[in-house]
Amino acid sequence: MKKSTTPNGSGPFGSGPLGSTKIIFAIIAIAWMVIVARAYMNVKGTDALVAVVPQSEVQAFARSELDGLQNPSFSGDKELCGIIFETSEGELGVSRPTSGDEASCDISFFDEPGMVPVASFHTHGKHSVQYDGEVPSLVDIQSDIATGMDGYVATPGGRFWHIDHENASARLVCGPGCITQDPNYKPCNDETIAQSYTIAELRQRFAGDAAFC
Repeated sequence: MKKSTTPNGSGPFGSGPLGSTKIIFAIIAIAWMVIVARAYMNVKGTDALVAVVPQSEVQAFARSELDGLQNPSFSGDKELCGIIFETSEGELGVSRPTSGDEASCDISFFDEPGMVPVASFHTHGKHSVQYDGEVPSLVDIQSDIATGMDGYVATPGGRFWHIDHENASARLVCGPGCITQDPNYKPCNDETIAQSYTIAELRQRFAGDAAFC
């Protein structure tokens, strides 16, 4: 009988330590291909999704999320912002809030498979005499227009705004105290806040001497 000339025993992988290692690597490679294949089949890309949740539900969701962020925003004296998204199952979720500074917050680019962004949201930090923080800023509206999403804004006075990116305008959903209000908020007696603003109207407001405190 001839002896086997295959190193480490017979078969394509052998029966010794080297053959065992090859078998393990082969199993790992097959398992990885199965995982990737399942992920590809089960998760649709963002471009394939169409938002179906009505705007009224998105608005209620945004109001609840912003209400919960008000106190952290006040105590940290910073804006908090994020993205509301819809899953492929038609459920709403929210990205982890991003911390900004006293008067700005950059929303990170959102590109999650199986999820489509439907709105931005952010707080305006705590009350300050240096900022006209009870209305959305020009940057707020312009940013939502650029991203093609509606936006929601919470103010120190507890106002809740909806930014319509298609109409390039902001609408006051509810007034002072409808969500958590900064305990240090003190409205000016002669402060005038409209129920809605266009970009031109906001530009005029910020260019003038509108009272804020």
